[in-house]
Amino acid sequence: MLHNRALFVYDAAMKQWIYQYKGLGDYRLHDAFQDLIAAQLQNAGTLVAIPSESKHYDVRGFDPIQGLFGGLQLQPWLRKSPTAKPQAQKNRRERLQTPQSFTVLVPAAKLNQTKQITLVDDLYTTGRTLYHARNALVAAGFQGTVTAFTLIR
Repeated sequence: MLHNRALFVYDAAMKQWIYQYKGLGDYRLHDAFQDLIAAQLQNAGTLVAIPSESKHYDVRGFDPIQGLFGGLQLQPWLRKSPTAKPQAQKNRRERLQTPQSFTVLVPAAKLNQTKQITLVDDLYTTGRTLYHARNALVAAGFQGTVTAFTLIR
């Protein structure tokens, strides 16, 4: 089981907000919740960003996670491999069947300099992305605790 904390429930207002921010690329929204996020993550251990595929960055021109969590020190310890279809276009069944797409970019010795990793992401739907990220860290040799924090669930 992976413990996740979220600031907001995925309701109509947050669905519209995330669409405007990510779907329409409205970067002006990036700092709307930074103070709330920072307060929640004061004692969260090492923060590891869930990366987007590079093609999404190319389209948007920004990394939505770096934007949302901008005032915090995020570790870029994961890389996401390209997938045929973006998560946002998958239904629940397709998301749950998504194969592992993360590679850990640092050696186990570096990972184990911390006892706790908190994965940070914008939206938790099925949890598949966060579970894949945690499993990749454990497979790479991380021996501590992995939790998650998302803006929306």
